Amino acid sequence: MVGTGVHILVGLALVMLAFRSRRPEPYLVAALAATVPDSDTFVFRPLTELGYVTGALWSHRGLTHSLLGGIIVVALFSYFGSRQAAAIGFGSHILLDSLSGGIRLFAPVDQTLYGLSVDWFLLNSLTSAVVVPTILVGLLAMKHDIEYWPLSFRSNPVLEWFR
Repeated sequence: MVGTGVHILVGLALVMLAFRSRRPEPYLVAALAATVPDSDTFVFRPLTELGYVTGALWSHRGLTHSLLGGIIVVALFSYFGSRQAAAIGFGSHILLDSLSGGIRLFAPVDQTLYGLSVDWFLLNSLTSAVVVPTILVGLLAMKHDIEYWPLSFRSNPVLEWFR
């Protein structure tokens, strides 16, 4: 199981690489969208324990970790900010959880658990070791106006020689 903080950090790093925005909305939307899939642990668990709902659909990594859940989350968060940022946040959560035990990707149509089972400590450690420096370098690059990926498509002076 990947920690919630790691889900947030991955979403923030990917949005930073994709948008390089100085506005807070894409980062906030991505961070919130990255945490929404795990809301099933405190929303659905009491309902299942009280007997209001039953089945794998209402368990952890069920409906909230599905493509249908993703469409709903992205649609809701697109009202507050970038639809792409919401998709990146939600998608990064789903990808990490599919590596750490599996998800019901096609719920409610298919209850099959899709994914791998990588050790949670190893996955959290490696992901954090990559994501934290990415965020720090991205923040420094934004502070000092250094260009990084996505690269601008200005003409290269070397290519101008051949024209």
